[in-house]
Amino acid sequence: MKKLAILSDLHIDVNQFDAQHEAILIQTLLSENITDLHLAGDISNDFDTISKPFLVRLAKQFTVSYNLGNHDMLGMSESEINRHDFQIRQIGTKHLLSFAGWYDYSFCPDVSYEQNLRTKNTFWFDRKIRREADDITVTKRDLSRLDELLGTLTPNQKANLIVAMHFVPEQSFVMTHPKFVKFNAFLGAQSFHQLFGKHGIKEVVFGHNHRSYDRTVDGIHYQSHPLGYKREWLLTHHYFSDFPKYKHLNSYNLHKRYNLAKKTAEFDSYLRKHFADELRASFTIFHL
Repeated sequence: MKKLAILSDLHIDVNQFDAQHEAILIQTLLSENITDLHLAGDISNDFDTISKPFLVRLAKQFTVSYNLGNHDMLGMSESEINRHDFQIRQIGTKHLLSFAGWYDYSFCPDVSYEQNLRTKNTFWFDRKIRREADDITVTKRDLSRLDELLGTLTPNQKANLIVAMHFVPEQSFVMTHPKFVKFNAFLGAQSFHQLFGKHGIKEVVFGHNHRSYDRTVDGIHYQSHPLGYKREWLLTHHYFSDFPKYKHLNSYNLHKRYNLAKKTAEFDSYLRKHFADELRASFTIFHL
């Protein structure tokens, strides 16, 4: 029997994955009897130099596939981005459809297009990515490609399809904290959910938001368990609970707490000891 694990948002460069981190990742996957591995975007900020060799090393142990996230697109041409999209492969009794997705500001409907664009060009990582058209046009094109592809599948194929994408496909998964709601514009698009409903898709895995979800919406089972950045990890939160000397810091000031601890041997030892558990919480697993 095949066993598929989907992971997203590893950010191996920002998270400073070294050989030991990688060995723990591989060993943890093997301990779960994973045969197939799919990375649903944001592997690193340098696809050619960092991500590709990483994927090659993983492929020595597992059947590996991936789709791009926005961080993976850095430095890529539009044709390179498109070449990675809308891949289908069979795994056991099911098929895996993978693509990145994009956003059309529909998760921020009360803000003008111009203001959303100013926010993106001032604060958001994607200001560094060069797409061939504006965000709304890019999203419409991707939706059209997705609609066409799903339209070629039989009802049985759709019923046995797993979709892996990077961006957020449904509005109930956006951020609610007042400080971050302006960034919802760049999380994804509600139209992906509408297309999944139109075609009877039942299983969708995504990432990007660095929040974990397992929820069924309109009959579609959505799962998202991105690894995210070290400062966001559960083990990092647990570390500060286990070491009282950090309790005087504001519990909501992630950056301040993390910056104090991240360079200490104490934290590094704790991280390596508990990293496998953090990874397991980030696996979305299918028995196929």
